[in-house]
Amino acid sequence: MTDAVRILSIDGGGIRGIIPTMVLQAILGKTKAQDAFHLIAGTSTGGIIACGLAKPNPLSLDQILSLYVDHGYDIFNKDTQNRLHTVAGPRYQPDALVSQLQAELADTYLSDVKNAELLVPSYAIRLPEPDEYGNTAASMFFRSWQARGLLLSGQPADKYDFKLTEIARATSAAPTYFPPAAIHNKAGQAFTMIDGGVFANNPTICAMVEAYHLYHSTEFLIVSLGTGMMPSQIDANAAASWSDIAWASPIISILMDGNAQTVAFEIDELLGEDQYTRLDVSLTSPTPQGETIDSAMDDAIQGNLKALQDKATQLIASRQTQIKSLGIELAKPKAAIQPMTSLPTTSLISKLRTATVS
Repeated sequence: MTDAVRILSIDGGGIRGIIPTMVLQAILGKTKAQDAFHLIAGTSTGGIIACGLAKPNPLSLDQILSLYVDHGYDIFNKDTQNRLHTVAGPRYQPDALVSQLQAELADTYLSDVKNAELLVPSYAIRLPEPDEYGNTAASMFFRSWQARGLLLSGQPADKYDFKLTEIARATSAAPTYFPPAAIHNKAGQAFTMIDGGVFANNPTICAMVEAYHLYHSTEFLIVSLGTGMMPSQIDANAAASWSDIAWASPIISILMDGNAQTVAFEIDELLGEDQYTRLDVSLTSPTPQGETIDSAMDDAIQGNLKALQDKATQLIASRQTQIKSLGIELAKPKAAIQPMTSLPTTSLISKLRTATVS
């Protein structure tokens, strides 16, 4: 697939970002993600990884893994956790997270991203001004090409340009875990953001549509990386009488995991295995070493970090042939496909149907 638009998509999942980071290491080896892919997309923890991979002088995957393994407990510190979070305030303050993001992403702007395009979803609970429909809250996509002035809708590029540090903070501001993120674009406008996982925890279908708008192509090579599957275990009888507070924690997992699984199914139905590879692993069974996984997005104790790494190793071993094949393909130079200057006039679904029939 020498002319295919190559897309990397990484799910949200908090500390479970260990899994896609290690899987990507196994796929790419010494190849940089910028050299392998045209578009890098990520939500929440996947958005943090995507920002690190797409920025000029990208972070190595070892550096990204260190963010989880060496600094995960600083970010999700149970010793300083707000014990009253079920009734007042988020579980954690974002200071340690912001400090790590600032150290790794510094003052890089979205417009500085050029070697591979970047797409990161987040949700604005407060826009600086009503949108065209009069809404003051809306889903948002941080797009590197818009920050550079491509495919704009009459607005100046600086309104789409944000620091990567603030983008990463915005997309990972998971409700109940962290407070909303207050960020500003280069034009000085203020936004209040929460985690993109509330609507696009698996951003693959978003990335595919954006890639079609950007390149007008329906030839894809998509690598979609999950952060582990563990459906919420809910007592149906007890849930019948749950209050708002009782639903607050499980509903976040249901929204994010449900979105991830649904999108994975939809893309597989649309494209099939020739253009799409999904790599994810169940967390319901113990690791080969006998460890039990805590799937909570904030369990960063040493034992769980080790168990997540062992689960990633298990996934890599179980899909070794596929991972090796992907690595060989992605090590080849990616096609020199230039972004378009106008949106396509035909829908992606219509184009896919035409391609399937022909």
